[in-house]
Amino acid sequence: VLVPGFVVTDPDRITVEHIETEANAEVRRVLIERYGEGRYLLDSGAQKIHEDDWGVLYRREFAGDEPLVMVRVVNATAEPDGSFKDYFLRVPPSARTARDAVAWTFGKSAAGYAPLAQT
Repeated sequence: VLVPGFVVTDPDRITVEHIETEANAEVRRVLIERYGEGRYLLDSGAQKIHEDDWGVLYRREFAGDEPLVMVRVVNATAEPDGSFKDYFLRVPPSARTARDAVAWTFGKSAAGYAPLAQT
C-alpha cells in the first residue's frame, strides 16, 4: 500500500482527522495501524456498544467499509509496577457483547467459553 512518507518515518504526525478524511480504505487501515487501533477508537469517539466482566466492546463505522470492532481487555497478570495493562483485540463486526468478542478470540462461542482461571 502506497502511503505518504511521514506515515512510515513520523507516525506521530497522523491525526484522527487525517484518518477519517482518507477515502482509500487500504491507506486508512495503514493509518489506523500506525496510529494505534485502540488509541484511534478512544480518540475518535468510537461507540461503546457493550461492557461486562470480560471487557468493553467498541465499534467505529466507516462509509463504504466494514466497521472497526475491538474489545478492550485487561491483562490478568500484573506489570512489574503492579499495574494492569489494557489490550485491544480486533474482532468481527458480528460481535455483540464483550464476552462474544473474547470467546471469538479463542475460537469459541460465548456459550462455550467458560475458563476456570485466567493466567
